Amino acid sequence: MHTGRLFILGGVIIGVIGLFMKALRTAGESLLPNLHQADPTFPAGIPTIWGGLDTWAQIVLVVLLVVVVVLALMGPVSKAMSKNASLTTAVIGTALLAYTVVKMIDAFDTADTLQTGMAQAYAGGLIPTAYAVSAGFGFFVLLVGTALVIAGGLSALRGD
Repeated sequence: MHTGRLFILGGVIIGVIGLFMKALRTAGESLLPNLHQADPTFPAGIPTIWGGLDTWAQIVLVVLLVVVVVLALMGPVSKAMSKNASLTTAVIGTALLAYTVVKMIDAFDTADTLQTGMAQAYAGGLIPTAYAVSAGFGFFVLLVGTALVIAGGLSALRGD
């Protein structure tokens, strides 16, 4: 199989793994259901990145991933992809990378808000410590996956 196609398929697999990782991470995650009962502004739990997406975004994401996989498997797999398929894959990968960055920035904002809420809950005596909250590692996995898709898509444009 051509290296560019392997990069694309590997990037899709890595990206899908990242989608099902937690969007945020905190040692106080087990306290969230109780905090949610006390104050509904707290989330009841931390969703995966996939679970945090709107339904329309999930549908578009699945369609784009299917298109990328089909393009990567179309034609003789031992040769580079056609220029059009390669460019289309690179553009889709770039769009997914941009969307990942936007969602990662949202996650940082959500982490800051949740961390502030945890500090207030600690100050009010509801929890034993003010837990730190940060964006989940899954976003970095997604960034690597989309970068591989872009690299694989651009490989045929080099003239291989």
